[in-house]
Amino acid sequence: MNFPVLNSDNSFSNEKELEFVDLSSSSSLSANTNESKSFAKDHFHNTFPQITDIQSYIAETEKRVLEAFEKGSRLSPRIETSDQFLQQHAGSKLKLVVLYVDLVDSTLMTRDFSVDKLATIIQMFTQEMSVAASNFNGQVLKYVGDAVIAYFPIEVNDSISCSSAINCAFHMITIIQQGINPVLRRNNYDQIEVKIGIDASEHSIIQYVLGEKSYIDILGYGISMSAKFTKLANPNQIITSHRIYMNMHPSLRKRFSELEIAPRIWKYTDEKIQPGVWKSLDKI
Repeated sequence: MNFPVLNSDNSFSNEKELEFVDLSSSSSLSANTNESKSFAKDHFHNTFPQITDIQSYIAETEKRVLEAFEKGSRLSPRIETSDQFLQQHAGSKLKLVVLYVDLVDSTLMTRDFSVDKLATIIQMFTQEMSVAASNFNGQVLKYVGDAVIAYFPIEVNDSISCSSAINCAFHMITIIQQGINPVLRRNNYDQIEVKIGIDASEHSIIQYVLGEKSYIDILGYGISMSAKFTKLANPNQIITSHRIYMNMHPSLRKRFSELEIAPRIWKYTDEKIQPGVWKSLDKI
């Protein structure tokens, strides 16, 4: 089977099929190398070594969250920032898949929780989302209040990066539902939910200088749209662009349906942008 891959000139071509491991379900996350082809085995073991056993991963997540919750201690960062990577490309352009994961109803949390308790929840959330992104070859760009912005460089082709980002998004929701929420419930907290938006485009790597300090960021259509997609999502739902949908692995496309949006609500299409917004199915 061949599937379409979006080239840099936005045209579709047929590329030799790549075998992907569908990491969006626990059965797929339990690696079975005897049944996987060579690409899938290498891609799974070399790229995602920390999640070959999803149940163990969830148990480790729950342990970290519980310790932080009970002791009120700060979690030590386990990932490197993306600054070094972006510094190497400052002033240039990169094709990136951008994932924006936003905590639902955080405004209500600021009303209902003490500052210390809210800080603990936000800290647990950002830590675990960052670890998840890192495990799927993503980089964390920055934290914006109660949201985490991650990106996946398109180094080989769009299909690998798009599928990695989608798998990461499903994994994030699983970690929240099975690793974080059980700890919150045991401590008489309401469970948390997220909305996730994903898009891809060419981005400019820009560097701001303020006195002796510098700050590096990315600017492009993809990061803007990924944030806007979260506004369309229901809790624990993933919203993607048509480009992402067409470039994710066919096994992942089955988990999405097209989202119908009234033109008066959604105006972010033109003759250069393929219309179509896709939502993950309710049951994930």
